[in-house]
Amino acid sequence: MPPEGSTETTENTAETPEQAASRLAALRAEIDRLDDLLHDTLLLRAAIVEQLAASRIKRGSPYRPAREAQILRRLLARHTGRLPKQAVIGIWREMLAATIAMQGPFNIAVWNPEAGAGTVSLAREHFGSITPIRWMRTTAQVLYAVGEGEAQAGVLPLPQDDPNAEGANDPWWIALMRGERPAISVVARLPFVTVRTEGASRASALVVASTPPEASGDDRSLVAFHSADEVSRARIGDRLVAAGLKPLNLVLHRPDRTEAACLAEVEGLITVDDPRLGALLESGAAVARPAVIGGWPVPPPESAYLLASANPSASE
Repeated sequence: MPPEGSTETTENTAETPEQAASRLAALRAEIDRLDDLLHDTLLLRAAIVEQLAASRIKRGSPYRPAREAQILRRLLARHTGRLPKQAVIGIWREMLAATIAMQGPFNIAVWNPEAGAGTVSLAREHFGSITPIRWMRTTAQVLYAVGEGEAQAGVLPLPQDDPNAEGANDPWWIALMRGERPAISVVARLPFVTVRTEGASRASALVVASTPPEASGDDRSLVAFHSADEVSRARIGDRLVAAGLKPLNLVLHRPDRTEAACLAEVEGLITVDDPRLGALLESGAAVARPAVIGGWPVPPPESAYLLASANPSASE
């Protein structure tokens, strides 16, 4: 600092236009280098997918919701910086859809009874921009398309009790419970990104496919069964708990003067030989014909999309 009274001035440290232009060019060159690196890595990943598909080590459908969920959860957990996590998930969803398409025909049948139902935009968000989507007006058409191999997956409304909810008056899941479509299972739940931005679909849906669900490490299952029409919701819930199947949600369909069809969402991935199904059958709550109609990886909660603070408090 110059002494008091001195006429010496502080050197001007501001960038000249030429210096700013040079620094901008250098940063853009670095971005171009990183873009090339990202592209090279993407091409390498695609080549490995091709190798995996050709080797036949990986059998069955290339659509593996459990594996996808594991990948996306891991990326969410390791992500840092200001790049929104939702954007990262969107980038990977497009990449996953593209690598599925590399391995053979893959199209989606989507229940869409009328414009604005929400399931089409939800399917597009999840399955990417290149996946062919077929709109269908009834859930039966979706199940038929998947069962006959005309579509590799189907998007159907979330079963609900609320008579005003979307799809509530169409209990499509009963066809799976009765074994009318024995090869079809619920394998995923949408949306996977639980933070909904403005303009995103507020609908919820289930995905069915001709493959059984696989364990992802954090899963839910759907157990369907019949119960006598006079049995209360509370008693059915108590019997599920007593059998070791904690119900997270319970949907009842009670046609006039007939037994109730029940659909319970329970923790964990339940298999058809799970002893708890036998315990439920013997529970004395007039339960009949319990069946597992599928399951799905649990989508990350909204808290998973929050970035850690970059400025820890002084007390830490």
